[in-house]
Amino acid sequence: MELSERKKAILKSVIDAYIRTGDPVGSKSLTEFNLSSATIRSEMNDLENMGYLEQPHTSAGRVPTPQGYRTYVESLMERYFLGMEELEVLDEVMSNKLVEVGRMMDEAAKAIGNITNYATFAFLGGGSGVVERYETVFVDESSFLLIMICRDGSIRNRHVKLMNPITQEQLERTKASLNASLAGLSAEQINLPAILSFEEHMGDQRALATTVLRVVHEMLGSYDREKVHIEGVNKLLSYPEFMDAAKFQSILALFEERQRFADLMKRAVPGQTSVILGDEEKGDFAPPDTGFVFHPITVNGQVVGAIGVIGPQRMDYKKVVASLDYFASGLAEQIGPAEAPGGVLQERSDSQHADDGKGTGE
Repeated sequence: MELSERKKAILKSVIDAYIRTGDPVGSKSLTEFNLSSATIRSEMNDLENMGYLEQPHTSAGRVPTPQGYRTYVESLMERYFLGMEELEVLDEVMSNKLVEVGRMMDEAAKAIGNITNYATFAFLGGGSGVVERYETVFVDESSFLLIMICRDGSIRNRHVKLMNPITQEQLERTKASLNASLAGLSAEQINLPAILSFEEHMGDQRALATTVLRVVHEMLGSYDREKVHIEGVNKLLSYPEFMDAAKFQSILALFEERQRFADLMKRAVPGQTSVILGDEEKGDFAPPDTGFVFHPITVNGQVVGAIGVIGPQRMDYKKVVASLDYFASGLAEQIGPAEAPGGVLQERSDSQHADDGKGTGE
């Protein structure tokens, strides 16, 4: 049965109120409608019969069901305007172009956790470690940026500081030497002949060659496994939903299982923020009564990681989606072609998508 516009408005109002207070919502609290309490009660009763609301106790008001939340995030919630302070915090994270993508995601997870007051994570999948090509960016005479563009689509970069000054021409020669001798090789394949070839291409710049080889080895060595950075787990203790020790422990266990994050990335749609509700999740990724929101990070159209938020199922989804979309869009502009405008979608579904929340409003 399709929801009428009035039922949609009442459902949205109930969910907004429940997200804000955590208390079951009664008909008398919905004062924004020019309707009698009896009419609102009748509409809420219909929404309950249709599976969008439920009544935890006979004498209590209603609370949303997973079906209600799903309808809310896909078609009812308003866009959220990120405030100036919130924008400044995220812009500051993205302002340092000399920071590795992984470290920038870690800093963003911390910032988004402070903005939303939920637990956050940054995930980077383990790459193949085979470099398709090397790039360099001249910073000043004593430092440069070394960039690895890998076969799996991921990008790694390192700010290299030098004891001796370097010119732009020498840096160009270094890039050419790296691509001539080491491109297409993994860390295990960089053997003595490859090293000798690189040093030969570098000519009289042996000291610089030694420094660059050390940095390349360190960067390739970081590809060994997936990495999950967690921020603000203790923030969840401020919500009644997580006062139960067993439920909180289930969330801690979730963050410790890297493979579950890797499996989640296989379901990610580039450019889209996804919402998982624990009570409707058949794959048992998110624990009951929790909401899990994540935005994949893509390079050259391939998902290489994600940044996300986990909180109570009644989390402020519009603020979370706006924060994740804003960061992911800004990061995409730095490391590759901008992502297509994203929205919220149900996992592996053709359900109606909501608009994105990148700091704009309706």
